Amino acid sequence: MTIKDQIYRAENLKALHCLHKAGIQHQVIALFMTSEGLSLNEQDVTLLINLYDDCGKVKIPQKKVQAMIVAKKLGQYDDRFPCPV
Repeated sequence: MTIKDQIYRAENLKALHCLHKAGIQHQVIALFMTSEGLSLNEQDVTLLINLYDDCGKVKIPQKKVQAMIVAKKLGQYDDRFPCPV
């Protein structure tokens, strides 16, 4: 499973996290998300919840964020970043 192909909206990640915080088992969350059209298994749910929890732990400097936004708008590759925006 690639996240880009399966999880295309941030709301899906938020829903996974809310269901986890409510104490629902990951197997049940996976079944629910599969019924909603997102084919996930229990391990995928655990991975995505852990990734969601890790987001925001490291703060990116505002200057770098602005440069990334500008590079994305221009559709160009910027040598200051390790990968294309």
